[in-house]
Amino acid sequence: MKPRTPMVGRKVIVKGGVYHITQRAPGRELLFLENRDYLKFLSLLKKMKKEFNLSIICFSLLPNHLHIFLKIKEVNLDKAMKNLFQSYAQYFNTKYQRKGHVFCGVYRASFCDRDDYLITASLYIHLNAYKAKLTESPFNYKWHSLDVYVKGVKTTFIDKGLVLNTLDFNLEKAKKIYRKLIEEACDIECESLIENKYALKSFYGKLLDRFKEKTISKVTSFVPVFELEEQIKKFVSKERVFAIEEKSALRYLIEQLRSRGFSVSEIASKLDYNRCHVYSLLSNKTV
Repeated sequence: MKPRTPMVGRKVIVKGGVYHITQRAPGRELLFLENRDYLKFLSLLKKMKKEFNLSIICFSLLPNHLHIFLKIKEVNLDKAMKNLFQSYAQYFNTKYQRKGHVFCGVYRASFCDRDDYLITASLYIHLNAYKAKLTESPFNYKWHSLDVYVKGVKTTFIDKGLVLNTLDFNLEKAKKIYRKLIEEACDIECESLIENKYALKSFYGKLLDRFKEKTISKVTSFVPVFELEEQIKKFVSKERVFAIEEKSALRYLIEQLRSRGFSVSEIASKLDYNRCHVYSLLSNKTV
């Protein structure tokens, strides 16, 4: 069975949902002509975050398109995006004494419901400028949020914890792991999500293949969330685990989930087991 991949298609707006937003300029037009345009958009993004009670996970602004990864706390995504894009369009048209559309139609929003998509989408977004050959290194690009993830940036409106906490609850360790993931993913070919709405699926598959090859695992020395998701699938709804090897693998999986902050109840829900079953495995009892 093929691994389940991130959702694309029509917008599914839910309270507490996490979304990958993309928007672009029409044709060969540009969204940003100078540094002050980027700064203005970031100012509006920060204002929108506060006004609509959103969490901005990461972003990347390119000359002709943009990516925003965010979490909504209310069912107000459309209102928030309308406010953001209309405000910037008004600024842009006034400044450059122009009329017409600044953005190309309705924004796209891909719904995220899994930890491995959190990492996939954030890596894709932070690699976007590098893949577009706008910078020689993803770490040198000015108009994305990667510095917040790999450096000691203290004052920011970016909520990096949602992604970094899936890697390690020690922030400094998580930053080092994330840097390694970026470095390893630099040579993974990825298409433009603006041109192909399934580009992130393709990137996810290639990233998953890299994990299976153990290349990234060796570099980061941790069990990646991608592998945990695959292991969870093997045990979901399995009524009994008889083989000693299987019990050991299941116990290790539970320990890995516990180390990432999941409660016993949450783990039981993920595996579709009862809590006693999980407690028994953790205490090394025969199940």
